[in-house]
Order: sequence, then C-alpha cells, then structure tokens
Amino acid sequence: MYKLFPKLFFDFKRKELNIVRVIFFIYIIGFSYGTKNHIVDIMRDGLFGYDYVPLPINIYWTLLTILDPFAIILLIFLPFYGMALSVFIMASDIAVNLSVTLYFYFQTHVFSDGLLWAQVAFGFFVFVSVPIVWKRIQKIYKDQGS
Repeated sequence: MYKLFPKLFFDFKRKELNIVRVIFFIYIIGFSYGTKNHIVDIMRDGLFGYDYVPLPINIYWTLLTILDPFAIILLIFLPFYGMALSVFIMASDIAVNLSVTLYFYFQTHVFSDGLLWAQVAFGFFVFVSVPIVWKRIQKIYKDQGS
C-alpha cells in the first residue's frame, strides 16, 4: 500500500507534497545533527562515555546514534513509522535531557542547559507538525486509491 511513498515524495511535480518535503527536511536536519553529536561523543569518550549518568541513560544516549538515522530512513520509506519514531525519540530525549539537567541543577545550583532549549523547540515542531503531515500523506494515498 505504502510502497509508492519514495516515488511520490521525490516527484517534485506533485505540489501537494511540498509541505511534507519541507517538514521532513527539517526533521532530517534535526536528526542528522543529533546523530553527528552522538557520533562525536562516542569518538571522544567511547561507546558508553556518558559516565556521569546512570547506565540506562548512558545506553539510551548511545542508542540514539542508531535511532536518529533510522528515523530518517523510515521517514522516507515508511513515513508513518518514521513519524511515530520521531515523536518517540523527541519525547523521550527531551524527558531524559530535562531530567538530567534538573538533577544536576539541584546538585550544583548551576543551570547548564547546553542546547536543551533548541532540542525542546525542535521537539515542539515535531509534535505540532506530525499530525499535519500524517493527514496530508493519508489524503494523498486515499486520492491515489492505494
């Protein structure tokens, strides 16, 4: 049913997909940036180099090195799964990063948010735009009779 999406997505004559392309492009930039950050961290500190956090958080942050690019691939080939994974990644990553930031704030009384607010903004964009894109893609498939 949804095998046609890459073909439709890259058919630039289809103007009704322009908003989807723009939104997915922003997702791809965001998840590529995240992937780059986690690769740099692994190269600098080792596979589970976040030794200042508990092991489950350390594993989760390292796992994002795989999940972020996987979301990009799914967005292009299986967009509904890609959007679901995007929402999961952003919700869980914001929750984890905010928790760690607050924990360290209460320990040190220093609020070191790093790029937390940029991540929250990107997450908000994902949360708000997924329903719009979801409906647009469903409509296109319905119109195609797929």
